[in-house]
Amino acid sequence: MKREEVLVRRLVAEIQGELAALHQLKQEIAAAPPPEDSYALRARGSILHDFYNGVERIFVRIARELNGGVPQDVQWHRQLVKDMTLAIPEVRPPVIDAALARVLDEYRHFRYLLRHVHGFALDSERLHSLATRLPETLAAVEGRLEAFTAWLLGTAAEH
Repeated sequence: MKREEVLVRRLVAEIQGELAALHQLKQEIAAAPPPEDSYALRARGSILHDFYNGVERIFVRIARELNGGVPQDVQWHRQLVKDMTLAIPEVRPPVIDAALARVLDEYRHFRYLLRHVHGFALDSERLHSLATRLPETLAAVEGRLEAFTAWLLGTAAEH
C-alpha cells in the first residue's frame, strides 16, 4: 500500500471515529433531563459544546491534511467552516455546503457564548433549539462526510 493511501485511510478512520463520538453525544442529549434548573441547562450546554468541538476536530484534520493547514487569523474558527465549503481545484471537493455551514455556525457561536458568559446567562430557548436540531444536523454532517470520505478513498485508489 502506498504512503498516500495509508494517510487517506488514516484520515477516514479518524473521521469515522469522531462521528462515532458525535453519535454518543446525540444519545446523551436525547436522554438528558429537561433543563429545569441551571445545572441541567449547563449540562445540555456542555453536550452542545462537545458536539461542535467534535465537528471542528474533523475539519481541523481535513485542513491540516489537505488544505495546507488551519487558518491562522483571529477568526480562524469561523474561517475554518467557510473553508470547508470551498472546492479547491486539484485538491478536494467541498466538504460541506453553505446551508450546513450556516447551521454549524450557530453551534460554533453557541460554543463561543458558553465559554465566555456565565452559565446562568445561557439562553434556554436557543439551547433547546440547538439540542432539538442536533440529530438532523448530525445526519447532515454525516451524509456530507460519507460523500467526502468516499471521494478520498476513490482518489487514493486511483493513485
